[in-house]
Amino acid sequence: MRKYGLIIIAVICLSVLVLGHQHWKNVSEATGVEAREAAAKVKEKEKEERDALIQSLKPENNKQQPLIDYLHYKSLTQERVIVSLVGSNGTSGTGASNYSNSWAGRLEKSLRADSDDLETLSFINHGHEGYSTEDLLEGKKVEAVIQDNPDLIILESSLINNHYQSLSLEQTKKDLERIMTKLQKELPNAKILIISPNPVANSKTENSLGLNYLDYIQASEQVINKWTYMNSKEEIEKKLKEKNMRLADILTNDNFHPNDQGHYIWFEVMQEYFK
Repeated sequence: MRKYGLIIIAVICLSVLVLGHQHWKNVSEATGVEAREAAAKVKEKEKEERDALIQSLKPENNKQQPLIDYLHYKSLTQERVIVSLVGSNGTSGTGASNYSNSWAGRLEKSLRADSDDLETLSFINHGHEGYSTEDLLEGKKVEAVIQDNPDLIILESSLINNHYQSLSLEQTKKDLERIMTKLQKELPNAKILIISPNPVANSKTENSLGLNYLDYIQASEQVINKWTYMNSKEEIEKKLKEKNMRLADILTNDNFHPNDQGHYIWFEVMQEYFK
């Protein structure tokens, strides 16, 4: 009898173990299902929020959209976001101690830091020291920008060199028209921002045609004001007044190119415009 009792006890213990294991297995499976369902709901909510954000940032729904929002939209809807820069000395970073201290280098870093989505942002710089509007066309810089297939183009109008090389105002205006016509034809979906060069000392000094730098600024605005345009020269001068600084403080010894301080102020102007 004792033997049978032990067998019965063993059977009961085994049954308890089996049933207990099955119970915890069922509980575990149920917990796993709940966890997967919860994860799926979180993922679905994130997708809904992302879709809503994309919809809210759609350029078609935001005619006066800040450029930072436009780039954010692009980063959410494609793998890579490209900004192409084209112009002359200021764009290439002339005067800065290194490219990372130029307004373009600082702007790229700042935009990337603004949002995790903009980590894929890439600046391609076609700025070339000494280039006039004529040089941009003949030097195939416009074609290089088209080859980038960018989402945004920043075109610096190269007027300091037009003045220095004594190009006529008529040619300057025609060159700018040609550049914009070519870019808009080949890149109809890209946004284009035109900016003037920086302020210079002795901006009223006349070239061989009897024209000063301000004449070129004013003439260029006769044709480019119909597009998206920012007068960097005036905005930088406003910043100098706010900071109680002199123009000489932000230019290199040649009185034409911005130094590190000048590039930083130009970056501040660009950063504010983007936002």
